Amino acid sequence: MSIESVLTPRLRAIADCIPSGAVVADVGTDHGYIPVYLCKTGQIERGLAMDLRPGPLSRAQHNIERYGLTGQIETRLSDGLVALQIGEADTAVIAGMGGLLIAQILEQAPFYLDAYILQPMTATAELRQYLESHGYRITHERLAREDDKLYTIMTVKRGTMYIPEPVFYQVGQRLMANRDPLTPMLIAGLLTKYRQTLLGLAHSNRDTVEEKKEHISYMIQALEALEEVCKTW
Repeated sequence: MSIESVLTPRLRAIADCIPSGAVVADVGTDHGYIPVYLCKTGQIERGLAMDLRPGPLSRAQHNIERYGLTGQIETRLSDGLVALQIGEADTAVIAGMGGLLIAQILEQAPFYLDAYILQPMTATAELRQYLESHGYRITHERLAREDDKLYTIMTVKRGTMYIPEPVFYQVGQRLMANRDPLTPMLIAGLLTKYRQTLLGLAHSNRDTVEEKKEHISYMIQALEALEEVCKTW
């Protein structure tokens, strides 16, 4: 079976964001599909498949051997990037986990790399807040779709970033700037969630709930404004 045939749309979108010639450390590698695909297609020459658990590393090692890449991809037991040594990689893929865990991995990393490809499964807004306040900038952002789910993929480097409005923690500024074709679907999903939440709070008059209702009403208005912008694309 070709490696292309086992790569999901989410994983393919992540791989497409990795610069040609990069040396990649794939954190939480699981089956090792991303470094295997990148080496097999010649996009990179070498990389590391890293995971906290021996089981996923064993699966990754099996696939590395299966596709004849033993000399190009090394497996390593590691809590995030902690076991990475200086000079072993210039780009990290941290994907398929919660945004708060991704932030924790960045926080505990022993040194900085040239670039990070981040794909949070949850807490995307919180991850953007972390990046903004800890000296990172998002240089590129795109969406990938699998069935009815959307996944955000960010290219992140060291630098400064300013997010001017709360709505852009939910809908990345780069998505809007790039006119990502899946952005309207993302906005529609967020609007549904916020409208349902507001409806659920409609009959409560507690002060704390009132503040929450004001915030949700703002988010709905801001998302509706972005929705109108998308219609002009």
